[in-house]
Order: sequence, then C-alpha cells, then structure tokens
Amino acid sequence: MFVKKVFNKLYLKLIFFSLVFFLSINQLAISAVLTEDEIKYIESQNENPDDEESYIKYEDIEKKKKKLDPFKIFKKKKTSKKVKKKDNFVKKDLKFSNNEIKVGVLLPLSGKYSYVGESILDSMQLVVSENKNLNIELIIKDTKANPERAKKEARNLIEKNVEIILGPFFSSSLESITNIAKYNKIPIISFSNDYKIKDQGIYLMGFEPEKQIKRVTEYVIKRNYKRYAALLPNTNYGKRMLYSYRNILKNYQIPLSKVELYDPKKKKFEKHIQNLVGLDESPKIEKDQETGENPLDNFDPGFDVLLVIESGPDLKHISALLTYYGVDLPKIKLIGTGEWLEKNIGSEPGLVGAWFASPNPKLWDDFEKKFFNIYKYKPIRLSSLGHDSIIAVTTVSKLRESQKFLYKDFQNKYGFTGIDGKFRFLPDGTVERNLAIIEIRDKKFKIQKQANNNFF
Repeated sequence: MFVKKVFNKLYLKLIFFSLVFFLSINQLAISAVLTEDEIKYIESQNENPDDEESYIKYEDIEKKKKKLDPFKIFKKKKTSKKVKKKDNFVKKDLKFSNNEIKVGVLLPLSGKYSYVGESILDSMQLVVSENKNLNIELIIKDTKANPERAKKEARNLIEKNVEIILGPFFSSSLESITNIAKYNKIPIISFSNDYKIKDQGIYLMGFEPEKQIKRVTEYVIKRNYKRYAALLPNTNYGKRMLYSYRNILKNYQIPLSKVELYDPKKKKFEKHIQNLVGLDESPKIEKDQETGENPLDNFDPGFDVLLVIESGPDLKHISALLTYYGVDLPKIKLIGTGEWLEKNIGSEPGLVGAWFASPNPKLWDDFEKKFFNIYKYKPIRLSSLGHDSIIAVTTVSKLRESQKFLYKDFQNKYGFTGIDGKFRFLPDGTVERNLAIIEIRDKKFKIQKQANNNFF
C-alpha cells in the first residue's frame, strides 16, 4: 500500500514536470517588443503623473514572461531561516579603467517594464565592450518605472559624483529628477520625447513625432499635393500631432481641409471615415446590376493627403475601410511617422505606396542582428537611444574644454553618428535627426528619398 502511494505521488510529479518543462521551452524565444506606444511615449497623455499605472498604457506590448523553474516542485521550502530580500536588479556598476568619467544611468530594470531598461542598458554595454579604450564608469540605478524611486536614485548618483545622467525612460520619472540635476549642474540626456519637460540642462533623446511629420509633410507639399486631411486620436498626443501638422501647412499657406478625431478606446473608425469622405452610413457602393456602373469610380473624398498616426492592426483596419469607402489608395497619399516601420506592414494592399519619415531602416536592421548574436534576444526599437547616448558622451568627453560636462558642450554643430544615422542636440534641448522618406512596399520598404548626410 505504501509503495503504491509513493508511486502515485511520483507519477503525478512526473506529469506536472513534463507540462511545466514544455511551457518553459515555449517561452524561451519571447523577446521584448514595444509597439506604437513606444514611439508615442503615451505617458505624455497622462492626466495623473503620480499614478504609476495610469501614465503608461502599453496595451499592445508583448511582455517578457518569467521563465518557469521546472525543478521547483522538487525543492523543499525553507522555514527555519530568514532570508534577506535581495534587490531585483543584480548587475553591478561597470568600471573600465582608473579616473573614469562617471556616467549615471537611470532605467527601469525591475518590475513591469524591466525588459525596456535591460534592452537599453545592453545596447550601452555593447558600445563599451566594443571600445575597450573608453574611459567610462557606468553607475547604474534602477528606477522601477517609479518617479519617487527615480528621484531617490538621482540623489544617489549625485553623491557618487557623476558628471552626467543618461535616462530615465519615462517622462514622469524625468520630471521628478530635473530640479535635482539642475541644482547640481549635472546635464541629463533623457530617453523621453516629452517636449513639455525640455529645459536648460536637459536633452531629450527620444524620437519627436513632430519632426517626422514635418519631414514627410514638406516632402508631399513639394510634390504638389494640394488638399490635406487628418484622422487622429482624440487625445493629448493626437492633438499635439494635429497642432504640428496644421502649423506646417500654415507655413506654406495651405489650409487643412478635413479633420476627424476618434476615441482610441472605442476605435469606431468606420463612422469617422464616413464623415471624412462624406458618405452616408450605408452608401450604395455596389456596381449597378443593369449598367455595371460603380458609383465610387472617380470618387473624390475631398482630400489628396491623409495623415494617420496609428500603427499595427489599427492602421491596417483604417486602410481597408478607406478603400471600402472609395478612397483610391495610393492615388490618395497616406502619410505617417516612424511607427510604421513594422515588418509585413505591406500585407495590407491599401498601405502599399504610403510614405513616412524615419531613419534608414537598414541601419537598425544591421544593429538588431549584431545585438541578437550577442544577447540572444531582439532589442526594443528604442535601444538605439541608449547606444547613441554613449556615443555622444564619449565624443564630447574628448572635445570638452573643462573638467566637467557643460550643457553647451553637447551642442556640437557637426553632430554625432549613431545607429540611426546623424543627429545633433539643439539649444532648446531637442534632437535633430537625419530622416529619410520611406515608401511601404508589399514585402519590403523602399527609400523614396535618402536622408541628406550633409544636412548640417
């Protein structure tokens, strides 16, 4: 009887072990992926910056899942000893030589968004490992995507006499540390793009969608497109893009013909597209059975260019609806931002021929392959910000005149060359980038207009 009970217990454990092992194997290939909201930094829409959960809304993020320990079921629980809780982030500060330049790093390295910080940090370490002569000490602190934690760690960095701070990633964390850094005259290169926080001593490394919209809009204007419209989310972010788009057109004395703002939560795109093109809720768009005439042949929706900033499945849905309601794509030109730089985006026929502004995608593809070969996972797209920030720091460190970094030291008129091509910091704290015009094709991207390597 005793042998039978033991056998039954072992049998159940073996079945459970097999199931857990199978699940763990299926999770090994999961990589950290940020979608459209990565570029938007959707926390800029936040109405309550003190609420950690409210200022980040990454609904479409594929999260890095914890690996299961298939042997855990056989381990005995320890009850007699108290174990001191360790910090979730175990990486030590990186030192490479004596008398290093002390560089503070603030990233979310544990918690919900740890994979964001890990990917950016690994891109920084890649630069350092490839350049053994860099006289740098990275002092790494974990913000846990929490503004109060970021403030505390910023003070710790100041106590360690850092000369510059790289990070944080989220705008609410950046806002919490600005006064501390400014008071101690420590420059910040942040990975945010929240233009509301730009100030003396703060550089925003993040991609600014306004500049992408400016680049692609001016490109279509020069190709004699006359009538412009926009289909945008009714959010702070969407209104920010609308303001930028309208001002660019105004500079060329071009009116904005039509605007539709939709609720991004409800995503009732069809009703707004009906309003945009001027058709009824149930238009008779089928061919006439007697004459064969199609009422949408030569249909004029009232615009020649349409700005859309959605990406992923929502962008494909919008494109399909536009085609359904008689918009002749790509004769009517869709334009957008670097959020459209997604694999297989051309699988939606209506998007073929659309234009957007972005760095040359080949530059990122080359880096992504190198990164994967070293770390065995794919980096998030914004890892380039970490990589390029180290490039900027090391370049300036060789050219600066004083022993400490000054804010103006980074305003190098010749700029820097990073993963995404040439870039330079402007006096207002933003970054000017070398952007190409990309056309979506069915299976790949085409460089419609090369970025100008001599643009500054």
